[in-house]
Amino acid sequence: MQAGVLSHASRQVFTTMRASRIFLSATVVVSVVLLSVAYLDGWFRVSSAVTRAPARTRFLFSAGLEGRTADRTQDTQVGTAARSVGSRTQEDHNAEKIQRDRKVVLERVCNVSLPGSVPPLYARQLGHIIVDDKHKILYCFVPKVACTNWKRIMIKLRHPEIEKPQDISPQDAHVTYFLPSLKLYSQEEIQYRLDNYFKFMFVRDPLERLLSAYINKFTMPYNLKFHRLYGTKIISRFRENPSKDSLQKGDDVTFTEFVQYLLDPMAHGPQLNEHWDHYANLCHPCRIHYDVIGKYETLDQDVDHVLQRAGVANIVQFPPKPKKSQISTSQLLDEYLDEIGPKEVFRLHNMYILDYLMFNYSLPNFPGER
Repeated sequence: MQAGVLSHASRQVFTTMRASRIFLSATVVVSVVLLSVAYLDGWFRVSSAVTRAPARTRFLFSAGLEGRTADRTQDTQVGTAARSVGSRTQEDHNAEKIQRDRKVVLERVCNVSLPGSVPPLYARQLGHIIVDDKHKILYCFVPKVACTNWKRIMIKLRHPEIEKPQDISPQDAHVTYFLPSLKLYSQEEIQYRLDNYFKFMFVRDPLERLLSAYINKFTMPYNLKFHRLYGTKIISRFRENPSKDSLQKGDDVTFTEFVQYLLDPMAHGPQLNEHWDHYANLCHPCRIHYDVIGKYETLDQDVDHVLQRAGVANIVQFPPKPKKSQISTSQLLDEYLDEIGPKEVFRLHNMYILDYLMFNYSLPNFPGER
């Protein structure tokens, strides 16, 4: 595909998504209005969810609300100390402002998007939150958002005898017994950690994350588990006249077939795989208040901020980036979106609309827009 040349499908997508941008802007305006009304009426959905939730699960909601207040108080105290002694650098202030801005957007969307009666969270839903009791850290990992390296960091913190995080193999980084999950703790222990530990998560442009998951899980020859568990089913359901070899191996799923699978609830059922599930289902950012929300697009800056805020910058360093030897996922996204057509792109975007809104991501760029 030639750079700067719009295919017919791309032109359709571009036109369609311009309309979507107008709709998205209107949605944000409505969200702000509704949020203002909510405050004027003294109504806060997360708070009201606390009162409706059963007592045995209420702690998960209250932790999010109390965390916001504590964080704002801490920000004020830190800012006062910085002005008095001049100990904060400009980079620190910038990072803190970015975090406040991200949390404001998230809070507005959460208040508008939460249903009137919020179902309670249970401990079993906290399986993505990794616990480090020694350093009082909670990390919610999102697959395909630098989670391998963050898991290496968490293992290194628990095992100081390991010289460097990068010495831990990717396979070992994902072994569950190295990293205790919050879901394994008692109700009271969960409450204590949510209230007192440093909590962080990282997100990424939703469709770039989705494409990264597809490339890794369906085009790499070593991912036999995904080929057999998902690939064979996808090919059987969405490919006309599949070969016996494809039905048996499931190792040649196209991106179009993968998207068809995602857009068909009857195909994947009520539970999405973690590699393409929504941020709200993995980390519950509307119910659990995170001290830092990092982004893959600003990984270097956000990594430094997390390590500083967690108090471990002097004992661990984030693994260095590998030398770039191939086209990035963001560069490939245009080509893959052009392949599936405007209708599917629009439906795919709507499927992940909350992920876009919660973390203030723009609609995907299309060929000719970069």
